[in-house]
Amino acid sequence: MNILIPHHWLLEHLTTKAKPAELQKYLSLCGPSVERIEEKEGDQVYDIEVTTNRVDSMNVRGIAREAAVILNQFQIKAQLKALALTKPSSPNSSLPLPKIKNDPQLCHRTICVVLKDLQRTPTPDWMAKKLRQVDLQVHESIIDITNYLTHELGHPIHAFDYDQVMALGGEIIITTAKPGKKFTTLDGEQYTTVGGEVVFENPQGEIIDLPMIKGTANTSVNAKTKNLLLWIENLDPAKVRFASMTHAIRTMAAQLGEKRVDPHLAKPVLLKGIELYQQLCQAQIASKIYDDFPGKRQLPPVKITTQQLTEYLGVELPIKKVITILTDLGCEVNIQDLELVVQPPTFRPDLKIPADLIEEIARIYGYHNLSSVVMPTPIPLNKPQKVDFHLEDQLKQFLAHLGWQEVYTYSMVSKELAQQSGYSLTNHLKLANPLTEDRVYLRRSLIPSLTEVISQNPQQEQLAVFELANVYQPRPNKIPQHQLHLTLLANKPYRQVKGDLEALLRQIYLKDFTVEPIKKPAAAYLQAATLTTTKQNKIVKLGQIYRLTDQQTAVDLLMSNLIGIAKKHPSYQSLPKTSQIVEDLTFTLPAKTLVGKVIKAIKNTDSIVNKVSLTTIYQHNYTFRLKYWHPAKNLSKDDVSPVRKKLIKNLAKKFQADLVGEVELKH
Repeated sequence: MNILIPHHWLLEHLTTKAKPAELQKYLSLCGPSVERIEEKEGDQVYDIEVTTNRVDSMNVRGIAREAAVILNQFQIKAQLKALALTKPSSPNSSLPLPKIKNDPQLCHRTICVVLKDLQRTPTPDWMAKKLRQVDLQVHESIIDITNYLTHELGHPIHAFDYDQVMALGGEIIITTAKPGKKFTTLDGEQYTTVGGEVVFENPQGEIIDLPMIKGTANTSVNAKTKNLLLWIENLDPAKVRFASMTHAIRTMAAQLGEKRVDPHLAKPVLLKGIELYQQLCQAQIASKIYDDFPGKRQLPPVKITTQQLTEYLGVELPIKKVITILTDLGCEVNIQDLELVVQPPTFRPDLKIPADLIEEIARIYGYHNLSSVVMPTPIPLNKPQKVDFHLEDQLKQFLAHLGWQEVYTYSMVSKELAQQSGYSLTNHLKLANPLTEDRVYLRRSLIPSLTEVISQNPQQEQLAVFELANVYQPRPNKIPQHQLHLTLLANKPYRQVKGDLEALLRQIYLKDFTVEPIKKPAAAYLQAATLTTTKQNKIVKLGQIYRLTDQQTAVDLLMSNLIGIAKKHPSYQSLPKTSQIVEDLTFTLPAKTLVGKVIKAIKNTDSIVNKVSLTTIYQHNYTFRLKYWHPAKNLSKDDVSPVRKKLIKNLAKKFQADLVGEVELKH
């Protein structure tokens, strides 16, 4: 996200003589990117891009902290100013705080105070100018102070109309909303809860705030407001994201809250808020500060060795330099047994592993200062095993020619899709920090993802899609095993999809493969079978074919095994010196007879049965084309007749198959 910061506002937190152009150059080299500098109301305003994991830098003081560290690396003196906070005086006369009921799983910190007898004063010029420079609207002091504080210090803060809160029951219940509840935000927009959003309710169940996103009209500051409940909450970031995206309310408060803004920042923001309300609105403190902090946290320490630093950076930095950089970034550093034990500050939850610290040291030291060294050894020319991009492209192009459409789906799937894969949820890897709440599992099969694509396109009756992507198989105490799969799914009958599969395999010159039914397929499939072939007398598993419904079929191929048996050219076969006899036989088969087994039984009848294929189907009548051939002699009717009788008898006995029609011979 981008943030606007005027130069003189930045200098209220940073002591330096650096010019705006220098700040832009060096910050962009080693920290947040200053994309442009604009002239606004007589001041230079920085337009700064901050990466989403650096919520600590999404405010004026956070950028000042970064600048103080970076500028010193370029021999430009800079120092972060101490945040001057006045200790609030004791209340002269008290007003009761509302009763607060918190769920520690939802709200990590709640801190508030009552301010009374506020004067309705216009926003002073110095504050109004800053707000306009950062594209925020100017109203009056009682409203603008909260927006000013959020932009300056980086934690959302909210002002309730104290009297309205007390009139609605004098109680704030922090809970998750039930579906179907209506509420109106302070700008007059009406919304209905979907269920699961964190809301503040009164004892009657009426919503009185959509916290960390936007206030509601029934408790917001209005023209009659004289007393304030100055309030800060720090919520579960996933819940903030869910409510904000669900209702399409994207405020600065929501963006900060969904990115794990530091709850330890809440008290300095509140104290600064009390000071500004006293200074600008002549407010009086009417209660003690209420502070409930169940989510107090200390980040786990990270250990790193100088050897790790040297291996990653390719240059050996003095240990004092490393300690100085980390200390300037707010970390506490101790040396234990030739290791640096680094305690990250609470506002840097992104520092979790040694690689995170190395990245910080590298960027502050300057990537441009790291030496560029040519590899001391020749560039490896070994081709990666079980990877064949040409084959992948060949298969995808052929499927496209057959009318299949390639799709790309998410590697992370929902709980419902994970369960459709045939594996239990406990046998899936669950992400600790998913991008969205609904997709938290690494998939073990592409089929559920393709099923979702089909279901989202009901207007396409004959839709056929495929995807070439990895699935992720868990391994104890190791990273998951990545398996590349080519998976096809279509609203087509089994035999039609199997025909496309045979055509696909012929493209890699694989003519013979076996389809072996699985006796007890996963509950998600009506039928399933394993595809295998033989290479050098070893059985190679190609994948599986599934019948999801009568009109929906899937094929799942393991690319590593396909690469192992694929050929780029057909094998040479000499022309036969003897002729063959072709014969069509039609049999009536009972329902649910596995045709593959019938073909296998016909071919195993005698060695002169060279090839068998299914040509037509009408109701329960199946026509098979048999090719009889002997390598040493031309066959006659007398050679074929006993074989025919034998196979007809075998099929009748094994499958209750009845021969239909006349026997036709073709030379």
